[in-house]
Amino acid sequence: MRDREAAENAIQFFSSLAISDGADSQHWDDPIWVELASVARQIVRQRPGILDRTFSTRAWDAVYWLLAPNRRTQEERNPAGLAEIAVFGAESLASGATAGQGSPLRFVRPSTARTIADYVENSLETASHLFGAEAMEASGVYKGPWDRDYLLDRLAQYAELYRLAADLDECVLVTLD
Repeated sequence: MRDREAAENAIQFFSSLAISDGADSQHWDDPIWVELASVARQIVRQRPGILDRTFSTRAWDAVYWLLAPNRRTQEERNPAGLAEIAVFGAESLASGATAGQGSPLRFVRPSTARTIADYVENSLETASHLFGAEAMEASGVYKGPWDRDYLLDRLAQYAELYRLAADLDECVLVTLD
């Protein structure tokens, strides 16, 4: 998708485009929306359960802190780092589309998703020893307070999401809002 507005609308309204009757929409006569709805329905038919494969967390920075040594030492992000890819995605959309708050929409391809799943799974034990609410607070980790078991569960969910995407040969869309 090279059209930024169409890409942002398609992603933001994907679920409603995929399941609603066009006549129910205020955009029923807009040719772009009609086309997007057709594409969304086709994707849902070809990828059963795709509407249920979502994962949302406000603990993204805490997860990043647990996965990335550079985050713990308050150094810059490594765009090619596995921790960064797990939390922020690997590639931007060609259109430059952004999420509601202006963060670029990014994605991870299935082949990379498998690598990320392995990385996160292999980081679970280390993360359990790294956890430290005081250290996280000192590093300015977004959205405390933090609970060790909750964050370890979130890490496991990241791994599960990426493993499933790899197994299904699907990309992971990463929206940071």
